[in-house]
Amino acid sequence: MPKMVNHEEKKKLIAEAAWNIIKKVGIEKASIRRVAVEAGMSAGALRHYFSTQDEMLLFIMNYYLEEGKRRSQDKDWSENPLQAVEEVLLELVPIDEEKKIETSVWWIFALRSLTSDTLKEKKEEMTNGTYQLAHSMIELLVLKGILSDSVDVEVETYRLSALLEGLSIHALLRSDIYSAEKVKEVIHYHLATICHNSQ
Repeated sequence: MPKMVNHEEKKKLIAEAAWNIIKKVGIEKASIRRVAVEAGMSAGALRHYFSTQDEMLLFIMNYYLEEGKRRSQDKDWSENPLQAVEEVLLELVPIDEEKKIETSVWWIFALRSLTSDTLKEKKEEMTNGTYQLAHSMIELLVLKGILSDSVDVEVETYRLSALLEGLSIHALLRSDIYSAEKVKEVIHYHLATICHNSQ
């Protein structure tokens, strides 16, 4: 009887093995053969999932995206719309170890995409997604009558998207300054400056 393969467990194993190598020695050293060894698999078995390094990086990015989606689906969001918006925005910045891994993968992926056609489409999808989510949050504030009348929705969407990306970089590079508490404070303050009756 053929052995049953748990593909979800394999995906988790491969993604974590690849990320461990990237963290230790960089993306250049994360070859399919080396990842296979780290994951306790053969290179042939690993090629069942991807055949090039860029395909592997795309695989890792998709894995951590799915992990983030699963976490969001399981989360109980606040009934207060302003608080709920703040909670959603905090999901996009690295304020805990899990999110730091996801964000680190994203930035490595984003830089690599500048010279890789394989990764370019996903990079554009991801950056568009950040903008669209920011836009959705601003529209929610408008719908609930919370956003200040003086705020330009289009400009604020760009600003909020840029704020999230900037905080993500600083939280990774200077966590001694941009601690989880400081990132939360900045996002809370930003929302307070653009909303009526913020608390």
